Amino acid sequence: MDGFVTFLAEMPFWYWWVFALALLTIELLTGSTYFFWPAIAALAAGLIDLWPLDGQWQIQLIVFAAVTIVLSVFAPPYVKPWLHRTQTDHMTLNERGAQKIGRRAVVDETFVNGAGKVKLGDTLWLAESENGENLTEGAMVEITRAEGTKLLVKSAC
Repeated sequence: MDGFVTFLAEMPFWYWWVFALALLTIELLTGSTYFFWPAIAALAAGLIDLWPLDGQWQIQLIVFAAVTIVLSVFAPPYVKPWLHRTQTDHMTLNERGAQKIGRRAVVDETFVNGAGKVKLGDTLWLAESENGENLTEGAMVEITRAEGTKLLVKSAC
């Protein structure tokens, strides 16, 4: 134990900064923000060590622990909005069915019992009319919803 205390007492400030850099590296590899707060605290402890407190390793450890705890408790609500953005330009990027909502298609096969096929671009899709009506071939429809590979449509007229 005496060797550890001696190490802490004689430790230069830049050891804290190396520790902060190591924590930031782990943070970058994990992306969890759990290692970010101790990294900032280690940076703060290194700055404290620059002042004439050499040998006051207890103060450095207290600063490290206090800053880590305070940041871990109070900082995440302010940082989470930056990290977990829900609004993007491509909200339907991985939802192909949602990309079709609101688009217009042409009935390729006359609907029977409210079901048929529509042509959207160069692809034929299974479709059902929302209200169960039978749409005729060549009619223009609007896509209102997608359920897997089936589109729900309504008359566009």
